[in-house]
Amino acid sequence: MTALSELLVAANAAGLSARSLAKQAQEAGFTINHDTAARYLRGDHGRPDEDTLRAFASVLPVRLADLRAAARLPAEETEPYRPPAEASRLTRRQRRAVDEIIRAMLEPSTASVTELADRQPSGRPTGRRRPGASSSANEAPRAARRGGAEPPAK
Repeated sequence: MTALSELLVAANAAGLSARSLAKQAQEAGFTINHDTAARYLRGDHGRPDEDTLRAFASVLPVRLADLRAAARLPAEETEPYRPPAEASRLTRRQRRAVDEIIRAMLEPSTASVTELADRQPSGRPTGRRRPGASSSANEAPRAARRGGAEPPAK
């Protein structure tokens, strides 16, 4: 069982079923279903999203910060993020980009173990190549996604 599941079970002193918990959360405006609630109660779950934690906090006598801590997520800030007033000047496209940056910052690192092992303590590559990478010394510079070729490395 995970620490989060243990906390949920302990907070569920009334012994409510997963179906009852989900129904109460739905009545409070959340979209959690009974199968998701059951998985969290028995410890058979992945990384929780914010809405799931908020749903449990709404129906069980447990603070959102405690649920986040049990899930090994930052627990300091419990209020939704509000951008500064100047953000009202952003276009719709810019707002979507900022939203995507926030989501990317919250995702676990996707760097592979091999990539991390191939770096020196300074964070620079060691010169070893990943398996399958080209090793030709006369390679043409790779083009950037948009625009011309990338400048040569110094």
